Amino acid sequence: MKRYFGLIIITLALLTACDKVEPPYVVSDTGGGNGEEVIQKVLLEDYTGHDCVNCPTAAEEAHNLHNIYGDQLIIMAVHAGWFARPIPEEPSLSEYYGCETGEAWYNYFQAFANPIGMVNRVQTSPGNHLVEWGEWGSEIAALVENTPEAKMSIENNFNTETKKLETKVTTQFLATQNDPFSLMVCITQDSIIGGQKNNDPNVGETPLIEEYVFMHVLRASMNGDWGESLTDAIEVGTDYEKTYSIIFPDEWIPEHCHVIAFVYNEADNTILQVEDSHVTD
Repeated sequence: MKRYFGLIIITLALLTACDKVEPPYVVSDTGGGNGEEVIQKVLLEDYTGHDCVNCPTAAEEAHNLHNIYGDQLIIMAVHAGWFARPIPEEPSLSEYYGCETGEAWYNYFQAFANPIGMVNRVQTSPGNHLVEWGEWGSEIAALVENTPEAKMSIENNFNTETKKLETKVTTQFLATQNDPFSLMVCITQDSIIGGQKNNDPNVGETPLIEEYVFMHVLRASMNGDWGESLTDAIEVGTDYEKTYSIIFPDEWIPEHCHVIAFVYNEADNTILQVEDSHVTD
């Protein structure tokens, strides 16, 4: 379960609680905007799958890191590739939790050795963005104290009758940028129950956890596999607003879903800033 840390998040919750009375739900997260200090947030992408026996241990590490950094760390679990394939002969492993966008990323970044991840898609060596799960903590620690060069806000409007989500993402650059940047907007879902292979008794049953709780699962992109280019010439202080919509399928539970948006450098894929917002209150 997601825990909330920091005065910024508490203040936002108090300010908005009285306004959210009935659907359609309108949820907004500003990432330190509205006069508050802007903070650098970090995206941890955990490439995983239910056939990966070491992946529950990595997911537990991601959970522990979130306990340390709170909402400054945003997690996305990308189920893709061989370890995420449905296994029909094993009923608890017959589901597929991946999506086209996750598969595209998995292949592009060659995230084949699950569990493995990326931290703000920073290159750890020329041409390589991947980080072993045991090194996630040190990579995150090296980034969280950076001076933010962008701030983002997300406003969600979810209609419970039509199951349509409309999301407006606003990005403002705080420092001059010489490269073009793209905006990526995704949906993740928490609390999906299914089977997960496991070899770590400290995490759960071995060799299979029958009712594993999958968190932060990437469900879909709202704007393509690689997002949308914002502009070729970034202007500091300008609000770049983009609006997208998506219809939720029945298996997506809106109360468990989040919108994750990030801006990244098109030249090297490095993420400049990332933001997260609940779909509903």
